[in-house]
Amino acid sequence: MGLLWGDIMKRIPVLDKGWVQLEECMGGDEAVIRGARICYQSHAQSPEDDVRLIRRLMKSEPKHNTVFEHAVFRWGVKCPIFVARQWMRHRIGSFNEKSLRYCAASREYYVPVDEPHTDEYIRHMEAGFDLYEKLIAAGWKKERARAVLGLGVYTEFIWTVNAWSLMNWLTKRIHPSAQWEHRQYALSVLQLYEEAMPITAQAFKEFVLKQVI
Repeated sequence: MGLLWGDIMKRIPVLDKGWVQLEECMGGDEAVIRGARICYQSHAQSPEDDVRLIRRLMKSEPKHNTVFEHAVFRWGVKCPIFVARQWMRHRIGSFNEKSLRYCAASREYYVPVDEPHTDEYIRHMEAGFDLYEKLIAAGWKKERARAVLGLGVYTEFIWTVNAWSLMNWLTKRIHPSAQWEHRQYALSVLQLYEEAMPITAQAFKEFVLKQVI
């Protein structure tokens, strides 16, 4: 269906300098309905029939996950490297990340709030960037100079994932045991997911997510 919200991607700020945006959505709730009804060659008698179908599929045990895999999203993310590394442990989609082998690192890093010694933290991060830029100016390759930068530096990546795998990630990263910073990204993704697939997202919140939060 192309980009949601016209040609403007909806972006939600996360943390101090990060964001998440939904770049593209293919299929939506209609893809789930199509995937389910082709099995039995059935047809809805009313829009409410399709709503009930999605809710029944989400609630059922064992889960009928394949029908939810026909809706696909592409997300854009800007986050600290340590969040990205946790994110990419979920081998449930396709990732492409800004390469610090070829691109110069931007002097942007995450600064937690309400923590002691943040002034020392900032000095340390600034010193890392000072050395990074000094090494590059001296002829070091970016791929080697990047080793002096910390995991709090911001990176960017795109993530293509189907709705079932997205819900799997949300279940884990919205859980109270997840790292707080990663949880903020998951909550923002959930907000955009609810706008893109309102029927499926509502069923997910009621029958799956409420069991873990």
